Amino acid sequence: MLERPHTEFIHAQALPWRRIPPGSARADAEYKFLSRDAQDGACSCLIRYPAGWTREVTECLTADEEFYVLEGEIVIDDTHYTPDTYAFLPAGWPHRRMHVPRGAVLLCFYSAQPDPAPLITDAAAIQRAKQRAAPFLDVLHMPWDRSLNDAKLAHLGISRKDLRCDPETGERTFLSMILPHSEPPGSRGPTETHPTVEEAYMINGSLVGPHGEMFPGAYFWRPPGIPHGPFGTRWGCVMLIRFVGGKHKNVWSETEAPFDWNAPYRPVVPEEHAHLARSSWRPAGIY
Repeated sequence: MLERPHTEFIHAQALPWRRIPPGSARADAEYKFLSRDAQDGACSCLIRYPAGWTREVTECLTADEEFYVLEGEIVIDDTHYTPDTYAFLPAGWPHRRMHVPRGAVLLCFYSAQPDPAPLITDAAAIQRAKQRAAPFLDVLHMPWDRSLNDAKLAHLGISRKDLRCDPETGERTFLSMILPHSEPPGSRGPTETHPTVEEAYMINGSLVGPHGEMFPGAYFWRPPGIPHGPFGTRWGCVMLIRFVGGKHKNVWSETEAPFDWNAPYRPVVPEEHAHLARSSWRPAGIY
């Protein structure tokens, strides 16, 4: 799950949609891999379902499934997931019917290769899955937590919506909002590292850092111990962030690094995405 190359950062718009083949759990939908572990199949991806897509089969997945709805609606059994809803469904969680009335795009995370499997029947396994699950969160209507947990990030005015925190591993998923006109004081600041993987997807807004400017659709997978920052944003942003492989902690450098509003796109990408480093994707202008 953790053996993925450093990716910082790519824009999903630059990746092609590919059709999920027959026999797969989400056959005939389309996907874009954002990152993937070649050893165990754990992956982060976008999945796009066409209008009318339906799957009626009693089964579960061999992997934990975590998703956030970006567009459209997907119905799993009797639960309607609409934009800005979220779920964490552990391996073995039952699916009996899935239906997409008008099309949908989901940001998805799988802890291993998401293969279909028969429903589990072991009572202890079922109970453990229920304890770990977050079957439905209406994130749109959750309040923002404006309490700050690190004074060195005060200039960003960060607010959060906690979606999941694993009591055993400390792994965490949350939305992070940064206020407009946020920049490091004096255009300099310390860098930070974490003892865990940090993974993020930009949902809205933009954020400037040493590797360039991230727009909606930007994604990074940052292994433990990679220095990053400082960051700033003109008009704010909202990102979905995951800390994977343990409890996250901010470790700050003693020295400071410069911040540049005009930092060019200098990505760190795996070999398969080397061509993306030669040109930065940018959204269409608003003027």
